[in-house]
Amino acid sequence: MASSDAPILILNCGNTHVSAAVFSKDQDETLRLLEAHVAPLEYDFTLEDAWLVALTEAVRKLRKEARLPNRGIFILPGNKFLTKQLQVPHVDPAKQRQVIAVEAQQSIPHIFSQVEWDSQILQDDGIEVDVLFLAAKKEELKEFYNAMKGAGVTATEITASSVLDYNTFLHTYPDLEDECILLNIGARTANLLFANKDGFMARTINLGGNVLTQNLSEALGIPFEEAERNKVAYCMGELDLGDDDPFVEVLEAQRIKFLKRLNQELTRSVVTYRNQRKKPPPQFLLVTGKGSLLYGLTEFIGEKQGLEIHHMDPLGNVTLADPGIAEEWPLLQYELSESVGEAVRVAFPDRDGVGVNLLPASIQRKVTMGRRKPVILLASLFMAAAPIYPCLQMQKQITDYEQKLGQLKERNREIQKNKKIIRGNMEDCDRLKSEIGKLEDLVNSRYNWIKFFGEIQESLQRVEDVWLEDLSILRSERRESIPAEGRNELPGIIVHRDYQVKLKGRLLLRGTSGNAEAEPGNESEKQRIIELKNSIEKSDFIKEASYNISNEGRFLGFNIELTINPEKPL
Repeated sequence: MASSDAPILILNCGNTHVSAAVFSKDQDETLRLLEAHVAPLEYDFTLEDAWLVALTEAVRKLRKEARLPNRGIFILPGNKFLTKQLQVPHVDPAKQRQVIAVEAQQSIPHIFSQVEWDSQILQDDGIEVDVLFLAAKKEELKEFYNAMKGAGVTATEITASSVLDYNTFLHTYPDLEDECILLNIGARTANLLFANKDGFMARTINLGGNVLTQNLSEALGIPFEEAERNKVAYCMGELDLGDDDPFVEVLEAQRIKFLKRLNQELTRSVVTYRNQRKKPPPQFLLVTGKGSLLYGLTEFIGEKQGLEIHHMDPLGNVTLADPGIAEEWPLLQYELSESVGEAVRVAFPDRDGVGVNLLPASIQRKVTMGRRKPVILLASLFMAAAPIYPCLQMQKQITDYEQKLGQLKERNREIQKNKKIIRGNMEDCDRLKSEIGKLEDLVNSRYNWIKFFGEIQESLQRVEDVWLEDLSILRSERRESIPAEGRNELPGIIVHRDYQVKLKGRLLLRGTSGNAEAEPGNESEKQRIIELKNSIEKSDFIKEASYNISNEGRFLGFNIELTINPEKPL
């Protein structure tokens, strides 16, 4: 089926190779892979400054041999960015970037003015927002842009690989309801995501395949390039060595060391995630990236973490224009996860895919202007040709036209002036309406709380000899999907916000000897707590209530959990 949109060129720039993939979106909302190419980067991997030169040469080669489009999106690896996880207050979306900038400036005060940055919302509970902040130096980004333009491909966006696997996960596994860990192991870093349908948490681990190669190089006293070449050949079964070969013995020792370190980083991340989100650990792990091809990795991590592990299949929901692509590129599924994620974000903007754009603002304006040049040129030619016909007419007609043009311009100026005034008045009305709405919500909320606390106080006075020691509020949110009714309609989502109020207090046992269980009136005292619970439960603000009681000497301790009525929330 013919593509309904223009082809999307995505170049994933790794530390050891660059891949170029061209996607399109079909009329039936299917993502299609038109072509894919890969080129290794030829440089000393220990010299980070040589990376851009090697990348430029590889992109120039791909552009020439594969005849790629001259504009594309570039994905850079995690080690090229500064990544921080911030927590900021929930504000209006229009002010969100400003709040994030203030928080980020406090984290990196010395270099904030020198970096280009963007952010991705991880989770928003209505009170605080978890934000993933990514930044890179402006000069390095401009140098990268100029180098790629010199190689024949103009960058329309520069994005980070850190979060793109989440888009691939949602696109490839739309029916998977369980929470899942996504692990993408590259050459220098590994991207770790805790993902579910409602959001994700991201972390970049400074551990990749080059660490194992460097350890092999040092242990055997051989150059880094030779250690990398032998490592890849042995792991892929292309190099047949005996078990007593020195390289095999060292590789085995360093492999176990690498896996133990990776397992430690994964354990640390799981503990952090559980502490932050207050959730049980995920039971599934999807791995991808060429680093995940290390033999024994899935078995080792699966046993240590108690997880069900599979390799991610980023092409599971992608149509191949030519089935021969997979045969020509056998490692395709291990190298395309991030490219598929970016293609999903661009091809399906209605899905609110995650991603950032670190192309400097000054260059973005140039790119936008470049797209408009043909239109501007055509308009210029039209305007230049427009006076030809009037010039061929009589002078009287020219004068009449000029007078009418002057009148129209005057009327247009008046219309534009009035339009500007109307727009300003509309903005003032919207602003005042928003402020009034906030005040109304505040007044209603304050009145409801006062009334609710008054009802609790009346219930306490009726029971007597009882007091509260703690009152806490728990807010939670759950999403309900509504299936689409028509063929061309999208499914809807309803957000339910639940509130619970927890009361903790004590009831004085009069005339007890210190042993609450031994007193015959203890059951009647417990009944008073039940009456307290029932009295509070009668409130219009309460949907249901539960309780528990504990004996504490001369007191009866109690906990009452109140579920707030969603039809009359506080």
